[in-house]
Amino acid sequence: MRLSPIIAAACALLSKHVGADQSEEETVDLTILELAQSDPDNFSILLSLVDEAGLAETLSSEGPFTLFAPTNDAFDEIPDEIISFWREDGDALKNVLMYHVLNGAILSTDLVDGGDYKSLEGSDLHVHDMGGVPEIGNEALDYFVNITEADVTASNGVIHVIEDVLITEDILELLEELSFDDEEGSFDNED
Repeated sequence: MRLSPIIAAACALLSKHVGADQSEEETVDLTILELAQSDPDNFSILLSLVDEAGLAETLSSEGPFTLFAPTNDAFDEIPDEIISFWREDGDALKNVLMYHVLNGAILSTDLVDGGDYKSLEGSDLHVHDMGGVPEIGNEALDYFVNITEADVTASNGVIHVIEDVLITEDILELLEELSFDDEEGSFDNED
């Protein structure tokens, strides 16, 4: 079994910090932000946006938080116009990112099928359990994304890696304005 770089980094750090007299229940000494920074191949876009939105300090603070972390591949699916809009409108960028964060460290085993969880942005995230594969998203939009790697524990919470960027109604409206082709499930970046 091949471990993702973020899990491998966490395991390596745990092995350095957990001695024979320490409990296996101790968490990694790295924050959510530091764990994401340890895997730039997957999270460089997320980290760049977090920095631009001024949220790096939040994800480094005591927390605890739960971060649903989209990978670079997930952000690559978002049209450049949307990313540019977010970067130009600091409030929009902050809201998008805060939609991916919950108060409290919530492990995947604690996510209740059919449960709603209030994001730091203020909107609810809804959970579906699809036969052991949890999905999180927006129930009103019937838009859900898979958690591809769950329960990456940090000193100030937990990361769940997700395959797509979570979408709110505001984001969907903007995507539709920029020619999102819902029939094909893809974006048309052509002018």
